Amino acid sequence: MAANFEQANLFELSDYSIQVTYSSTSFTGQPQLSYRDNKINRNFMGEEIQILDTDILGQLVTVTLETIADLRIVRFTLILPLVNVMPQSGGTRVQVPGILTTTHTTIAGPGPGAEKTYSTVNLQGTAQFVVF
Repeated sequence: MAANFEQANLFELSDYSIQVTYSSTSFTGQPQLSYRDNKINRNFMGEEIQILDTDILGQLVTVTLETIADLRIVRFTLILPLVNVMPQSGGTRVQVPGILTTTHTTIAGPGPGAEKTYSTVNLQGTAQFVVF
């Protein structure tokens, strides 16, 4: 008898300084993402979340954490693989990367050096299938 797997739709992830919960759907039918670190505590829904499916990396889930005119834009991206889980289970342990991208902006336009800088985090937690 073959097992019936579902694709995970809820990810609860963290490292020593960041906690992220991402649901690809919700009671409203829209995706939701909550992000918390020692400076920022934000919740995102629907169109505030950019989702890009790629063949190579998996799904890229991006939110804008901070926008300061003439200084920087900070975005956070989760890289999520497809995860098959048993329905009604406690989920499957996963480890996924997250990327903080800082785009440096000025009113004078681009200056010398990199316009974007990156820092990565390794997030661990669970992927599970829940019915909303």
